[in-house]
Amino acid sequence: MTGFFVVYLDRKPDVTADQVEEKMNKAIDWYKVDSKMWILYSSSSVEKLYARLSPLAKEGGNVFICELNIDNRQGWMSKSFWSWIKKER
Repeated sequence: MTGFFVVYLDRKPDVTADQVEEKMNKAIDWYKVDSKMWILYSSSSVEKLYARLSPLAKEGGNVFICELNIDNRQGWMSKSFWSWIKKER
């Protein structure tokens, strides 16, 4: 089943932005909220996402992943963010 996930990733010092993007690109789609936070649209489970992303954080960084219910939402974000959230999937 596909769904949305919030990912906080504080990569360890030896991991590059390109390495992070390569892993994020394995999701169906993603939106980078800021330098350490992404919203993913993926068919993977939290466990699979963690297995994929945790090597970018262990040892020396942090990673947190959770499901996101976008049906109940409010906020003040950029137009591009809202367009991405509302995109037909």
